[in-house]
Amino acid sequence: MKIVSLNVGLPRTVQWKGQAVSTGIFKTPVSGHIRLRSLDFDGDAQADLSVHGGPDKAAYVYASEHYAYWRRELPNVALPWGMFGENLTTEGLDEDTLQVGDRFRIGSAEVMVTQPRLPCFKLGLRFGRDDMVKRFLASGRLGFYFRVVAEGEIAAGDEVVLIERAKDSVPVSEVTRLYARDKDDVEGLQRMLRVAALPEDWRDYFKEQIERIGRPARRHAAQRPAWTGFRPFVLRQKLRESEDVSSFHLAPEDGQPLPTYLPGQFLTVRLAVPGIDRPVVRSYSLSDAARSDHYRLTIRRIGARAGEPQAKAGLVSTHFHERLAVGDRIEAKAPAGMFTIDMTQRDRPVVLIGGGIGITPLLSMLIAIAAAEAPRETWLLYGVRDERDVILRSQLETIARTHANIRLHVFYSRPARRIDDPAIQTGHIGLEAFKRLLPSNAYDFYLCGPSAMMESVTRDLEAWGVPADRVHTEAFGPATVKQAVHGPSAQPDCGFDVTFERSGVTAQWSRCELPLLELAEEQSVAIDFGCRAGSCGTCVTRLLSGSVRYLRRPNAPIEAGEILPCIAVPTEPLTLDA
Repeated sequence: MKIVSLNVGLPRTVQWKGQAVSTGIFKTPVSGHIRLRSLDFDGDAQADLSVHGGPDKAAYVYASEHYAYWRRELPNVALPWGMFGENLTTEGLDEDTLQVGDRFRIGSAEVMVTQPRLPCFKLGLRFGRDDMVKRFLASGRLGFYFRVVAEGEIAAGDEVVLIERAKDSVPVSEVTRLYARDKDDVEGLQRMLRVAALPEDWRDYFKEQIERIGRPARRHAAQRPAWTGFRPFVLRQKLRESEDVSSFHLAPEDGQPLPTYLPGQFLTVRLAVPGIDRPVVRSYSLSDAARSDHYRLTIRRIGARAGEPQAKAGLVSTHFHERLAVGDRIEAKAPAGMFTIDMTQRDRPVVLIGGGIGITPLLSMLIAIAAAEAPRETWLLYGVRDERDVILRSQLETIARTHANIRLHVFYSRPARRIDDPAIQTGHIGLEAFKRLLPSNAYDFYLCGPSAMMESVTRDLEAWGVPADRVHTEAFGPATVKQAVHGPSAQPDCGFDVTFERSGVTAQWSRCELPLLELAEEQSVAIDFGCRAGSCGTCVTRLLSGSVRYLRRPNAPIEAGEILPCIAVPTEPLTLDA
């Protein structure tokens, strides 16, 4: 193993897609000994330190063997050493055999392998090709970074000597696989958390992925749909639950038994709405136990009522309540969703916290807990404005009354009259209520409700010392409704129609931090992606109408009329060229 070429370069400003871009990707081979310091080589630097550089990325390494592959792939492109922005072009170092944490001596320096490279858009700039980032990721030939253990002098031709093999580690290529391709391999993701040499931001990312997927016991059931595409149903029964909430029983048109589903999952429906030239798609939580003959959806009609004079009518919820009649046809995908409770963890007590219509998936969980053979300590904290807003009251109270392991507390934020019932609390669900009602914080918490409530409760649980991996959330927000904004502290709207023009799909965006790329994936709309962090530009998509905000600052340059859906969320109804 040896150094074939040592390459350095200082940032320069170049034009790319009509914008001036500062970049340090242009590297030139140099001769003689160059000192490798804790952050970079002498004579080398990065331009954007928000995504490049730092101790864990002190030197970028790329195998000379990979150049043969690229010369076949890009026969008309000159490929001098350093073309990929690497500091060290090497011989005999391979991402498949190198372990994260391996230590080497090169010249008088000592270095350690930390992580693979994830390219940003500047690789495309270097090659003058928009498709270069996508091709680079697809190749799997990404290179890796060194951290400096001991500073020293390095020169081309130096031997690379292994001085310590990392224990309990993984190959560099395994990190890339779990990031770019096999995102649902929970066992692999959990293994990443045990790799001490992997930088903390990588381990945090993999931890978030595990939380997104859920526990392995329920992951496989949640990922395998019971059928593909949309299946025809008919409305069998329509029951009014409160002033603006009704339940809808959907039976399969073919009369065949329905598959079971996991407590907390949702149903994606597609239906024709008068005045809309294409079917609209919405997702609603299943609010009952799994039954073989029908699914139950409990839906709030969004519209003007006392206390909400500024509200606009919800397009689809109004259609459900005012126009959909028994016998009408509606289509649905198989039950799906990761916001589910693991019924195999019978010894882990739970707290279900719901706000408004967000009670629906929690009720499905509660019914499953009540039906289980082994009693499981369960608290249900349910927040509404007043008694008129309590949904499915009779069912909730019956479950709590007939099961000693289940405790129900309803919170009225604006009670219409004096309340003497000890099971009824006044005010909002929060830290004070947790300390007063719950014996301890040693529970799994499941939260579903409006985004403002979710953020407040999540902060209070964190302040109470509840570990983040024991808090499971699902946010609810109405479609086509905007709330009044009162200064900078107001919550963002989270309820807009998103139309994917070329795919012919219109979907509801109702989870406030759900990137548009993930919404597209839920609707089986194909959008290419690479980094999922706004750096590579692979997912760039034309915005045909509407506007977006970004969850973090984009690093990839985009032209007017384009967005990066991997980090973008809508601020109004919008249409994408996808």
